[in-house]
Amino acid sequence: MTGSAAFTPTRRALMGAALLGAAGSGMRPATAQTLAAIYAPPKPGDTNKITLRFASHYVGVHPMGPVVRRLLNSFTEQYPNVTIKFEGTPGNDHQTKIKLDASVDRMPDLFNYWRLDPGFGLDQVAQAGKLADLTAWTRSDPFFTGLFDDYSWKTASLGGKVYGIPLNMFYLEFLANKAVYARAGVDLPTDWDSLLNGVRALKQKGELPWAISIGNDSQGGRIYNYVVSRSVGNERAIRMHSSQEPINVPEMVVALQRLHDLVVGNIPGDAISIQNESVYAKYVNTNRGALIIDGSWATPTIKPAVQENLVVLEFPLIPGGAEKQRNVERDLTACWYMGAKAMQDDEKRPYVLQLVRHLSSRQAAKLYVEEANTQVPMLGVEVDESKISRVAREAQTLAFSKPANRWIPSVMTPVQRHKFEPALGEFLSGKFEAPAFAAQLGEIFAT
Repeated sequence: MTGSAAFTPTRRALMGAALLGAAGSGMRPATAQTLAAIYAPPKPGDTNKITLRFASHYVGVHPMGPVVRRLLNSFTEQYPNVTIKFEGTPGNDHQTKIKLDASVDRMPDLFNYWRLDPGFGLDQVAQAGKLADLTAWTRSDPFFTGLFDDYSWKTASLGGKVYGIPLNMFYLEFLANKAVYARAGVDLPTDWDSLLNGVRALKQKGELPWAISIGNDSQGGRIYNYVVSRSVGNERAIRMHSSQEPINVPEMVVALQRLHDLVVGNIPGDAISIQNESVYAKYVNTNRGALIIDGSWATPTIKPAVQENLVVLEFPLIPGGAEKQRNVERDLTACWYMGAKAMQDDEKRPYVLQLVRHLSSRQAAKLYVEEANTQVPMLGVEVDESKISRVAREAQTLAFSKPANRWIPSVMTPVQRHKFEPALGEFLSGKFEAPAFAAQLGEIFAT
């Protein structure tokens, strides 16, 4: 009896085994009762001291920063035994931080990150078993019933498993500053020819046509997205940039020449070195730049007085191009992710899951929209539209009235994207012509 007692499984071992079974293959290995116990909220009045590591790029002037901080504070007020250690890194430095954490097997308990696309690198972290598999939890917890649509869950999944909880949904905005156009005596663009001719006229009048950067993950890349998709079609562009179809072809050279004509020589002198965020302080909020193209997340950084001068535009169709309708690029979604070790820690898990519920609720989503002026995938959120800027309302209405294009870099491998973005920056700075850039792309995306 003594010998058999020594091998009696502990509660931790039983829960861990059930959790691994549930996470590995959905809900079948564990009963509903077991799952309910695994994913149960923390016990009221629990005095066990818990420290959770929370990593985010919602720092500095990021509009989500104050809202998320307030939600974290309200969570620790509800659970005073919990301390949340905030690990903040700005912009794309956050990607480096998470990848480094994964490499040393020290993932944060909870963090926000971009989608599971190859270009962001989180797919490899998931495949290495460093992310928690949330499939069983999200399928069994009533909290998620009706909260997201299938598209959002698809965005948060990889290989049939759910790894993320959808957080933000974005789209590209194309804006014109009518004050700059009026100052130059140039009409606002309505089609491709008036866009191209207007850019040239603005430059001749001494105005800055494009308020953009062209470095890595730049606004210049977002113009590339539109011009290439309009020219060869988004589906074909996706095949080309995922090495399924040759990219150094005549149609692509034509597309790149159009991009060259539209952008080269029409951008800030420091466009290749300036950070995306700095573009707004230097060129947008000073009413210097005529045209702005960026993700909708950037709208809150534009001063209200400047927003009064902005007109929401549709990026035009290109004569002779493959696209015959004005699709909008809007598949940019961010998620909350949980470290695998946190999911398997009986003490931490209830609090991390509860924190995710807290940050993913419709009440939280309402704050994200009204106070951070961001877009959310949560369904059934009641928003006070008076708290959303005119530009944001008009851009969102336009974006969701059109078919969606896929973001081209989403299919690039990290190595491909690492080569593509600097090459694009050099091309947009005028270092070489369209045929030479097409040849470079042929090497980067060789089939």
